[in-house]
Amino acid sequence: MHKILYLTLICLSFSILTFSQQPATGSLTGAVKTAGGEKLASATLLLTMKEKQWNTTSNEQGIFYFNNLTPGRYVLKISYAGYADHLETINIVAGGQERDFLLSQANEQLEEVLVSTQKRLQSRVDVPIAVSAISGPAMNRLNIRQYDELAQYVPGLQMQLQSPNNPSYVIRGITSDEGDTRTQHRVSVFQDGVSMSRSRGSVAELFDMERVEVVKGPQGTLFGRGAQIGAVHLIQNKPTHQLGGELQLGYGNWNQQIANGYINTPLGDKFANRFAFFYNQRDGFIDNKAGGDLNGRNVIALRNTLRFQPSAATTADLIINYQHDNYPGTSFKSMQYAPAGGDTAFWSAAALNPGKDLYIKRDVLGLTLLLNHQLSSRWDLASITGYRQYDSDEAFDADGTNAPVLFLNEMAKGKQFSQEFRFNYDDKKRFSGFFGASFFHENASTDLPLRINEQSLYVAATPLIQQAVAGQLLAAGLPAQQVNALIPALFPIQPVLKNGQPVYVSNLPDIAGTLAMAGIPLAALPVSIQQLVGAISKAPLNAYHEEWSHDYGKNTAYEIFADGTYKLAGGLSLTAGLRGSYEKQMGGYQADPSAQPGALGILMGNYPNLLWTPTDGKYTVTKDYFSYVGRVALNYIFGENNVYASVSRGRRPGVIMLTAADTTFLQPEIVWSYEAGVKGRIAGGKLGYDLAVYYYDWSHFQSNSYELRNGSLVYVSKDAGKAHSLGLEAALQYQFLRQSHVFANWACIDGQFNEEDEQGNKQEYAGNTFRLTPKNSFSAGVDLNLPLQKGRNTIVYVRPSYTYKSKVYFENSNRADLSQDGFGLLNATAGIRWTAGRLRYDVTLFGRNLADEKYLIDAGNTGDAIGMPTYIAGNRRTLGLMFKLGF
Repeated sequence: MHKILYLTLICLSFSILTFSQQPATGSLTGAVKTAGGEKLASATLLLTMKEKQWNTTSNEQGIFYFNNLTPGRYVLKISYAGYADHLETINIVAGGQERDFLLSQANEQLEEVLVSTQKRLQSRVDVPIAVSAISGPAMNRLNIRQYDELAQYVPGLQMQLQSPNNPSYVIRGITSDEGDTRTQHRVSVFQDGVSMSRSRGSVAELFDMERVEVVKGPQGTLFGRGAQIGAVHLIQNKPTHQLGGELQLGYGNWNQQIANGYINTPLGDKFANRFAFFYNQRDGFIDNKAGGDLNGRNVIALRNTLRFQPSAATTADLIINYQHDNYPGTSFKSMQYAPAGGDTAFWSAAALNPGKDLYIKRDVLGLTLLLNHQLSSRWDLASITGYRQYDSDEAFDADGTNAPVLFLNEMAKGKQFSQEFRFNYDDKKRFSGFFGASFFHENASTDLPLRINEQSLYVAATPLIQQAVAGQLLAAGLPAQQVNALIPALFPIQPVLKNGQPVYVSNLPDIAGTLAMAGIPLAALPVSIQQLVGAISKAPLNAYHEEWSHDYGKNTAYEIFADGTYKLAGGLSLTAGLRGSYEKQMGGYQADPSAQPGALGILMGNYPNLLWTPTDGKYTVTKDYFSYVGRVALNYIFGENNVYASVSRGRRPGVIMLTAADTTFLQPEIVWSYEAGVKGRIAGGKLGYDLAVYYYDWSHFQSNSYELRNGSLVYVSKDAGKAHSLGLEAALQYQFLRQSHVFANWACIDGQFNEEDEQGNKQEYAGNTFRLTPKNSFSAGVDLNLPLQKGRNTIVYVRPSYTYKSKVYFENSNRADLSQDGFGLLNATAGIRWTAGRLRYDVTLFGRNLADEKYLIDAGNTGDAIGMPTYIAGNRRTLGLMFKLGF
């Protein structure tokens, strides 16, 4: 804690230092007009200097204002629907200047999205890596509000949401979804420069967004220790000195209720505030015959951003994010056993215990302080301070039936603090780059209470019990033929359900009597077997048993980094970067002895527990790591096109995995990336394209799953050895009318485990495809906007889109029963928008999964460890109507 306080004091001292410098300021005002002199209201103006931005909109007379500007060179971009973007370099001087700007009607040119991937605002085309960006307005047009909806429009990206507590992120075939606090992520999720990658706290609603950037490939130099295979960066809208607001209300099937909006308020010359909110509630689309419904939504998210500009050189943003989720339970449904009066289809009604008491509750708080100060015309200082905490509790039926076999809660908590200082440099000629240092600390834990009816668990676990006892008898010297005949008589297999009702066994079998009838006197067996048989023969089974396990993770990292681009000649540039890290990791584990000792625990070797071997208190282990990641890229820009090639090294931190039996240290996972691509705009700016090909080479590839080992349910992390991935991505956009375009994306991934590891040994998953990785995926759509009135005050729009992905496996084992065949989803929005004075109106019809495709988003899960895999259905067809009012 003293380190955190020390760094906070440093941050405050920097703030005081930067605020103390107050150079002379300038201003820019004027009007936005057509070539014919018509004033354009609500034109968007973006003023950029290095990484800093100022944005505003013209008022109803077409007038705009920019105040408190540091003298220097700026880039001004003016956008208005139906007109070509106006880009111009503006020299701001001390005092005020006034200029009018004339816009020409668009020549069917695509909108350009600026990105800050390399810590400075650039055209996406100019960045020598694979980066996809979707602007906030584009997300609104496509009705994108969740991660999985976003992923449908980004080649090489897959995101699935079992719930806000269980997301999975897949970039170019590599999955990051581990909830265990002792494992580290491969894909980083950032919110305005602050990492929010810990799985249970990483899901955020996508409302009032400026843009989302998806950066692919190892990006440790740019985004830090967790971006081994890529990063998703959420950039939220910031306050402006223009009064404005918006309110959107909607209703849909499944009793969906939507409300979101924002209010932007200038507070004098130096302050501005922006408050935004989001609410979305929907009943579950799967009925739970045990009570309630499943796979619904209920979320409210709030954000307030206060901007302080004491001078034109200094900008500070204080951002407060809060999200509360209160979902009904997730449908982990069995496809082996049908509920009473139902069937085994994964999309139909389930019967999960304990009914309405299944839920996901989650609270996430984020505090961010962004500080940017211009030190000179070439240097500026950026500071990013972040604090986040989450508290989640998910109650779920892990066996997928109404039999009380496995009912669990996962209660996860975590806190983190991060601080980054970065100096940015641009000599305006050949070199630009940055260097800096960062600190990160997190402390997380998970409690797992397990509630079991032994009388039902015994029936479900009988096949596993047969294997365990057979092994013990064979070890005692009994002939295999005799054991094979004896085991079914000792432990007869029964269905978990009969006619939809649970089957219970109140006592363990009379094992001593069965052995005697088989002609095996108890005295002939080893003493240990005699004692075991004596303890469990006819032993009563509890109707209720509860046991708890706990895992703990604490991570501290110190990093230094530098990255720069040098223009060699003409359009040829070389980019290189390096990041060094020191990490200290602590892993902990504890399993409490149960207060309801179970007879099954004797049989499984975990007494007094059933599935988690009790420990003598809390075990902790600490390990330090030094590491580096880096990149080198060469690119050539010609016109509005960029050809690039890069080599980079990515790293996933090592894992400390503790169980009651042992401690496992997994080596850091290393990937080398080789990539080449070309992107740009041709045909007069009407056609945008992006092509990339890459090859990844992994060592010490990590794989995680729940397994039943020696009778104990454990979360296992494995070193799966070597793996590789070869991929191709393509994206196209074509502007065929002044306000309309079509788009298409395609990704092909051939990612699999190598046949042999580094020592030449055959690998467990040799030749298998990575989990959650479709070999082919594509999306296509149209954004058609037709003006109905002169001046384009009224526009009718239609925006259909279609996405497809081929077969995926849900586990690295590539089991056929844990897979989903290829499927496609049809989505659309349509509506009308118009302006009247200063007010903007929009009425929208929306639909997702219009063909009502039935598909899986996950399979296997915890129940698979005891032979009862469960299956989770994807979202059904949703339809609705929304009304928006803005000013």
